[in-house]
Amino acid sequence: MPTLVVVRHAKASNPPGVADLSRPLSPRGARDAAAAGRWIREHVAPPGLLLTSPARRTEETTAALLGQWDELPPVVEEERIYEASLGDLIYLVRGLDEQAPVVLVGHNPGLSALVEDLTGEVLELQTSGIAVVEASGSWTDVAPCECALVAVHTARDDGPDDELA
Repeated sequence: MPTLVVVRHAKASNPPGVADLSRPLSPRGARDAAAAGRWIREHVAPPGLLLTSPARRTEETTAALLGQWDELPPVVEEERIYEASLGDLIYLVRGLDEQAPVVLVGHNPGLSALVEDLTGEVLELQTSGIAVVEASGSWTDVAPCECALVAVHTARDDGPDDELA
């Protein structure tokens, strides 16, 4: 079955004077992103493609995910993922032609809306949140509520919490 692994970027810092697109991961976010990579490695078949937003926090989340995997898929930076509407994300998903799982790293509220549209399940992805969605047919023809939400996980590293929230 075609599988989409939806990953919300890990917790980002918000330094003064830094544009949203350039916000880096916080130390806790970097650890949680690595934990997300380990979870995906242990629970999902090796991805055939990874799509990521061009935001620094998603690029850093992507690097941490890849650092935990034995097989590295092609990575495509997709500008449409940053500040994407549900329509943008559905359009992107319908263009997928992968039999191996596809990982999509991006932002809320779009990612949570995408999972809800595909599965009919209301879900608010937290930072480092993962939703594994399976389609019964091709992504090209996917319609609302036709997919199954087969796993949900929020990756948290158990290391020291050196920041609030």
